[in-house]
Amino acid sequence: MKGIITTCRYPMAILSFVVLSCGGPSDKPAATTKDNQISFTEEQLKYVKIDTVKKIPAIDQFAAVGEVSFDENNVVRVYPIVSGNVTKVNVSLGDYVQRGQILATILSTDISSYQRDFNVAKANYEVAESNLVRSTELYKSGMLSAKEYAESQKDLSNALSEFNEKKQILELYGGSENELDALFRVVAPRSGYIVERNINEGTQIRNDNATNIFTISDLETIWVWANVHESDMAKVHEGDLVTVKTIAYPDKEFKGTIKKIGTMLDPQSRVIRVRTELVNKEGLLKPEMFANVMITPRNYSLVLAVPQTSIVLENNNYYVMRVVDHDTFEKLRIRIGRNYDKYTEVVDGLKEGDLVVSEGSLFTMTGYNLK
Repeated sequence: MKGIITTCRYPMAILSFVVLSCGGPSDKPAATTKDNQISFTEEQLKYVKIDTVKKIPAIDQFAAVGEVSFDENNVVRVYPIVSGNVTKVNVSLGDYVQRGQILATILSTDISSYQRDFNVAKANYEVAESNLVRSTELYKSGMLSAKEYAESQKDLSNALSEFNEKKQILELYGGSENELDALFRVVAPRSGYIVERNINEGTQIRNDNATNIFTISDLETIWVWANVHESDMAKVHEGDLVTVKTIAYPDKEFKGTIKKIGTMLDPQSRVIRVRTELVNKEGLLKPEMFANVMITPRNYSLVLAVPQTSIVLENNNYYVMRVVDHDTFEKLRIRIGRNYDKYTEVVDGLKEGDLVVSEGSLFTMTGYNLK
């Protein structure tokens, strides 16, 4: 049992305070005994530490492995909507970009078509506008019928609608009515970090390509996906506390809670994926990092417990040294339950508030047994 002392091994400085020891008699003053109790001198008590019997959370923690991922609610993937040849890439992986910043340019015949359609629509609109001006003058002088004047107004309205449509299409595809250069300009739809880049200068792009060319995320929040084995599924609930450690920062802990539990069990690995959201304002956690995840249930009961170092196993029974007075102790048999980190549950033999020896148990008990 972890933390329970089972052998007669202790420093020679401690041996000197016991009447008899594993190695033989001591020439130092012995502990005194009376009425089934044992007392020690102030010098001997320097080797003893005391702790209180108390109730602790009966937390059934368990570990899982996982990986760091994007917060999908704060990620934008940029896809090419035209075909063509990449002429320039303005950003690198890890760069911070502002919304509207040009990320790359693509020379595209699609843009040429949109610009041509825009120019035709613009010319038709200008012609229709001039025709309406002349029709208005003729209508006022009585040289044009009301029907013909209404047709001129309708022609202008149709031409304006066509012009606005072609202009919106051109702008949607990154073209400009002032720069007829057949370039599609890839702009950042939001501010954030370039966390994925899949193009270089010279890359040929097809308009049916389903692969994103950039991924942008602010990384202020990230997701950690933990793989929970089937045998531990009943222990996991939304809202449970999560502690995450990574190889990159072994001494740093990241705290969060379980936000979502997957609904499908992987048929091969027999695990279910559990998602945790973590605040990452310092930007230490990066997507694809491996993570060690400790899951702590949010709902737990309290149990009476003592430090594991206070328990001594003797003849298949468990004992502690209970404090009677500041220098007096008695050997007490107890029944134990489960282990929780550095503590062991006490089922019987002690009550809350009792004082027991937490360090030096073997020393005090050896003296007690030899009295």
